[in-house]
Amino acid sequence: MTFEDLPPRANEIPLTNRRVAADVIDLIISDADRAAGCVAVMICDSEDRGIQPVVLHDVPPDAEAGGFAQLLDMLLPLVAGNDGAVLIGRGRPHGTAPNDTDRAWHQMAIDRCADHDVDLLGYYLATADGVFRLPEPLSAVS
Repeated sequence: MTFEDLPPRANEIPLTNRRVAADVIDLIISDADRAAGCVAVMICDSEDRGIQPVVLHDVPPDAEAGGFAQLLDMLLPLVAGNDGAVLIGRGRPHGTAPNDTDRAWHQMAIDRCADHDVDLLGYYLATADGVFRLPEPLSAVS
């Protein structure tokens, strides 16, 4: 999907659909951001529709999650106050499977969202090789 071939009324589609969520991550994390490393948060409204992407650029693939945790601690109370949700993507140059750093960032996002009572609609890895969803927390799957 590209910005040129978005479905009609794309802003009305909830990001609870995994294919749509992956397409949104693919749109907001550019090839350049994947090459340089990044993290993206799509802020969603109370109906789980994307309303504002936030992309942090030039995040090295082996970066510690502390700075992102601080961002989430500032952002998530505002999202919670509006009964919103978030969709998160981490961009890195290559690969199709999460590494230890990706898993640590994913777990931190799960924990921060739970702490702030914000739904995490999904966490994706975006690379030059594609966009891949990381698994749901075990409590959500069981």
